[in-house]
Amino acid sequence: MDAHFDVSALVVNYNTAQLALDMLRSLRDQRPRTADGRPLRIEWIFVDNASPVRHEDALESIRELAKDPELPGQVILHDQNAGYAGGMNLAWKHARGTHALVLNPDLLLLPRCVEQLWQTLQADPSIGIVGPVGYWDRGREVLLPPNVLPTLGDLYRGTLAQTFRGANRRYVDRRFRAALDVYRSDQNIDLPMLSGACLLVSREQIERMGGLFDDGYPLYYEDTDLFRRATKSGKRLVMVRHAEIAHFYNRSGTTNPGEAMNRYWRARRYYFSKWYGVFGRFSDWICRKFLNTKFAERARARTLHDVIDLGDVHAPPTIELPRHCESYVLELCQDRGFLLAAAIPGSGATWTPGASFWAAFGESEYYFRAVDLTNDEPEELGVYRFRRVPAPR
Repeated sequence: MDAHFDVSALVVNYNTAQLALDMLRSLRDQRPRTADGRPLRIEWIFVDNASPVRHEDALESIRELAKDPELPGQVILHDQNAGYAGGMNLAWKHARGTHALVLNPDLLLLPRCVEQLWQTLQADPSIGIVGPVGYWDRGREVLLPPNVLPTLGDLYRGTLAQTFRGANRRYVDRRFRAALDVYRSDQNIDLPMLSGACLLVSREQIERMGGLFDDGYPLYYEDTDLFRRATKSGKRLVMVRHAEIAHFYNRSGTTNPGEAMNRYWRARRYYFSKWYGVFGRFSDWICRKFLNTKFAERARARTLHDVIDLGDVHAPPTIELPRHCESYVLELCQDRGFLLAAAIPGSGATWTPGASFWAAFGESEYYFRAVDLTNDEPEELGVYRFRRVPAPR
């Protein structure tokens, strides 16, 4: 293997070549250095997973970027959609670096992100994988939540939380308190699971885990599997506080939502079978079957939070809280269950989406759960909803 490169950045694309181009440009702008000031030597490998929407202009621009001697790249046009794991493994086969930087195409690396990841990983041999803090927008208004590690317990708790009001409240409260510890930390923090959108791992660690991704995952859960293999090998997973990305979440999946959901359910079944055996496969089946029953559908309608409806809007609305808060968090979700939600920290008695939020979030329905953090005990103040619609002509 030619070890000329410190880092091989791996990118798998499906229908999002323009976003991938923007991401690669943000990688070009990083110019990271080691702790002793040496410039990092980086290459990138771009795999297109047989995208039906090719975006030829963007692909041609990516090919031009690949010619940069300071940041050389390879463009591989796969003849099939091998899934995210398969595409990443193909990219890794062509990589020459001592480390893999796994990157989703729908993100931007914010200043010094790669440098912070590299220096943190190099400073402590007990760390296996590092990842950044994620935002949902360029202006860093909306914090992406820490991921919940899928376990059998979480599978059953999540199923009940989608069905029964009390279980939903307990699940949301448990998730929020765990996330709050992460949001409040100003230091690097150990987590049971990072985000697969951006991570840095050494070739040595990849070999220790038996490979990068498991090809058995068609889409989703491949990162969870990677993190579990890392911790099983005795290594830590660390979120680096001063490494940041803007992640425009799941843009590839939304280009073909039916196929994405089909792959999600297959991946979930494979994950629980792999890590929990026959009982895991049965648990996945029984939880999914239960949620499709008439009883669960009727019960689910009663679990949902009461909502203050702001209606259809085409300009940024204002959420008015019932009182002034020295500190609050608005949790953002696209369904009323809030099983996983982003966070908008603030203070005062009102909140209005800023320009960065409004640019990042398109026409859709949004729910906000306001939580007062002024006192020691978080207190829910209300749930708000609006639907963004096109501006009148």
